[in-house]
Amino acid sequence: MDTREFEKIYRDEDVDMQILNGKVVAVIGYGSQGRAQSMNMRESGVQVIVGAGDRKRHSSWDKATADGFEVYTIEEAVKKADIVHILLQDPAQPPVYYESIHQHLRAGQTLSFAHGFAVLYGTIRPPEDIDVVLFVPNGPGPVTRQKYKDGSGIWGCVSVDQDVSGNALETALAIAKAVGSTRVGAVAMTFQHETEGDNYEEQVLYGGTIHLMRTMYNIMVKNGYPRSFAYAKAIRSIRSIIDDIDEVGIETYLTSRASRTCEFAVRHSGPRVINEEEMEKIFKETEAGIFARNWLQEFSLGMPTLNRMRRTWTESDMEQTGKIWREKFGK
Repeated sequence: MDTREFEKIYRDEDVDMQILNGKVVAVIGYGSQGRAQSMNMRESGVQVIVGAGDRKRHSSWDKATADGFEVYTIEEAVKKADIVHILLQDPAQPPVYYESIHQHLRAGQTLSFAHGFAVLYGTIRPPEDIDVVLFVPNGPGPVTRQKYKDGSGIWGCVSVDQDVSGNALETALAIAKAVGSTRVGAVAMTFQHETEGDNYEEQVLYGGTIHLMRTMYNIMVKNGYPRSFAYAKAIRSIRSIIDDIDEVGIETYLTSRASRTCEFAVRHSGPRVINEEEMEKIFKETEAGIFARNWLQEFSLGMPTLNRMRRTWTESDMEQTGKIWREKFGK
């Protein structure tokens, strides 16, 4: 019998939301995550306000107002809040924080993040008399919202960087419960593990999968396959296995749900596709802060490399094929 132990998994019955009673949560950043988490928390009984930039320059103000939230400038929202929950993109956080948040924080407040990037790499240094916590649902905003509406939730994690009150973990868990994550489970970890694990995942899993799809499509088209067939094989086919694998595990999927041809292909040729040495190198670069440095530099320069890649990819044969494919075969 396997006796290995998992980390503590917090679920609804483990979390008391009374710690949020009478407290105001100010969500700073009303994008994909901001909207989803704000609406979930409100429907869980939490008093939520939204902090936004100049109304004339930021559409988030009008979006949050249309969704029924009280919206204030970021400075006003911070002053009114007990918990300041920052949901801005990582490189955009430091200037907003130092221009509109830092000087308005007061002792006893909680500063909360959905990713530990700014705190771990020191682009934000909170005052020492407040709690600093993290809660992140492991999925995009629309999925977090839909799962909540369906009565479920999305796995998440919480972390504490500063615990002045002695209740920082309880606050982070209460936020996680309000957003819906403890319906399925949330785990506690360090800011470092959450941040670098996320950075590594996005480079290797997301980056690797997307580039694998692009490469497979290009090779098939180059060798004479119809574009629609190549697109279906490179993109759409993966849908058919991910949910099954998540539901029953890799081995059960391979031995019970996949064909024997598929099983042999996976075990025989799959390892040849993976460059484990390069994956280890990316992991070490992530832990050394090299990825964070490169991303902060890219952002500070106006994202020239990223913008060029966006243009190139948007105009690629695969993307154009995808538009036609979705029109003809549906989403």
